Amino acid sequence: MRSKESKEKRIIDRFQLYVKTAGSGIFGRSGREKLLGTKRIYGGKGDEATKNTFWYRTRNKVRTALEDLRLFIESADKRNVNQVVTVETLEPVVHALLGLPITYEELPDRKRAEIAELFIKRGFEYLSAKSSNHVTLPHKRTIEEALDLSSYLVRSFRGEK
Repeated sequence: MRSKESKEKRIIDRFQLYVKTAGSGIFGRSGREKLLGTKRIYGGKGDEATKNTFWYRTRNKVRTALEDLRLFIESADKRNVNQVVTVETLEPVVHALLGLPITYEELPDRKRAEIAELFIKRGFEYLSAKSSNHVTLPHKRTIEEALDLSSYLVRSFRGEK
């Protein structure tokens, strides 16, 4: 398994330029530097309360940003949404969520397995709605089998805490 230090170095290498040049977003430059690990999260040595507060506030910012994204997607017209939410903008996020643990040789976990299953379910619903006239009985069975397989694979995680 790769070391934690090399993982942190790869993250710094990948995001250092972004942190320096990015405009406004849910995090300012200082927050991005703290997330990247190039700036201390807390002031004093061993100040766990400050560190916990940082992570609590960061989680709340991300939760709010996800709701803001949902609001944008539901409120803006299709043209505006399609300019921002694209394969190119989402692929790195999906990869970070579902691909990086595997890349870093970490075992998949139950919560992310459920998210992967959600993508599969919603993806087939979306594709089937537009193509319902073109989906043959064998295709429908294949979709049902794929959904059944994803459900089965997620159930293998259910015992985890």
